[in-house]
Amino acid sequence: MVDTPQEIKEKRFGRVIPILLVLSGLLALGLLFRWGRPVKPVERLEWEGLQYLTPPDVLAFIGVGGESPNTNEWKDWEKKISNHPRIKKVRITRDPDGFLLIHIEEKVAEFVIHVGSSLYEVDETLEILSKDQVLNTHLIVISGPFTVGEQKLEGRQIFDITKEMRYALSLYPALSTRISELVAERDGNYTMYLKSPKPMKVFLGDKLELNLFRKLYASLAYMEAESIQAVSIDLRGEDAVYH
Repeated sequence: MVDTPQEIKEKRFGRVIPILLVLSGLLALGLLFRWGRPVKPVERLEWEGLQYLTPPDVLAFIGVGGESPNTNEWKDWEKKISNHPRIKKVRITRDPDGFLLIHIEEKVAEFVIHVGSSLYEVDETLEILSKDQVLNTHLIVISGPFTVGEQKLEGRQIFDITKEMRYALSLYPALSTRISELVAERDGNYTMYLKSPKPMKVFLGDKLELNLFRKLYASLAYMEAESIQAVSIDLRGEDAVYH
C-alpha cells in the first residue's frame, strides 16, 4: 500500500475547489439567462399524460373555449382541473418561452356499470368517473339493479361482484377479452355474455364464485380444442352443459 504524502493530497484538493466554483458559476449564469430574461406571454399549451380525455375535454370542463389562455387565468387551472372526476393528479408549469406544460394523470376505469338506462365508468373503489360518456370501450359491463350514490356506486352486492370479478380476472386474464357483460338478475341469478370466440350466453346460477370462472375457462378451452359449436353454456351443475 502506497501512502500519498499530505502535501500532494492538499494540492489535489486545492484544484477541485476552483473547478467546482467554475461549474457552479456557469450553472448560475445559465439559470440567470433562462429565468432572468423577460417572460413571454402564454401562447400555446403542451399536454402530457392524457389517455382517454382530450385537451378540448379538459378545457371545456373548466370553461375555456380556446387553446390560448388569457393573461393570468391559467393560474387557477390546476385547482379547477383537479376537480374533474376522471383526473387523479394535475401539475401545470409555465415555461418562459411562452407555453404551459400541463401534466395529467387520469384515474383508471375498471368496469362499466349499467344501471337503468345509464352507463357509469367506475374505478376499483367504485368511484364514478363518467356517466353516459364511456371513453374506455374495452371494459366489461356489469348490469343490475344497483344503488348509484352521488359520487360512487353503493351497496354490498356491487362491491362483492367487482371484488370477485377482479380476483378471478387476475387468475384468468384471458377471460377479460372474452367476457362482454355480467348481469345480476332480479331473481338472484347471474348471467354472463361472451363476445369471443363467438357470442355466447353463460348461465352461472345464484352464486358468483371463483370455481365458476375456473369452469368457464376450462369449458372454453375444451370447446376450442374439440371444435364444439354452441350458443350457451350452463355452469350451474357439477359439469358444464353446452347447448
